[in-house]
Amino acid sequence: MPSADEILQKMRALQERREAAAGPLVEVLAKRSNLLEQLADLDEPYGKAYVDAEAAGWTPEELAKLGAEEPVKRPRVRSKRSRSSAKKADGQSSGAAPEGGSPAGAIPSQHGASASDRVTLGAASG
Repeated sequence: MPSADEILQKMRALQERREAAAGPLVEVLAKRSNLLEQLADLDEPYGKAYVDAEAAGWTPEELAKLGAEEPVKRPRVRSKRSRSSAKKADGQSSGAAPEGGSPAGAIPSQHGASASDRVTLGAASG
């Protein structure tokens, strides 16, 4: 039967071989991670360039023939008017009540009567 020292020596030798075998994997993993980060950094400019090409008249089919795949991330299309400027243009914020009434008065009902008509009708019957 082997002694405790012999068992520990075998264990260390086995562990050293395992670590040596993992070394190349660790190096490749580090390179791979770096390349994936570089690729991710290109997603946004690629998407913009693709959309710009479409805006210039290229079809997705033509771009595919050139080897350009549809981008995973397309740039966000922003409207020319932001929400805050739209509120200013309307003269009201979205939560403001119309003149002379509650905000519910502007909401049409499912039966064709406005909410303020129902309130008036309900008050007359009660």
